[in-house]
Amino acid sequence: MKTGDRVRLTEVVDDTNLEVGACYDVYDVMYDGSIVYLKDGYGVYKVPSSHVQLA
Repeated sequence: MKTGDRVRLTEVVDDTNLEVGACYDVYDVMYDGSIVYLKDGYGVYKVPSSHVQLA
């Protein structure tokens, strides 16, 4: 996974309004790949990479 990829959220992420099954753009990826930052029209969200899959 890399910056600019489109991913689908597969699990609920606490304290966000992100919807399971929705697609989001990858804004950034932590150096070890364990965390991705997803961007939508409202902001950027920190999400475990295990909660997303490439769309």
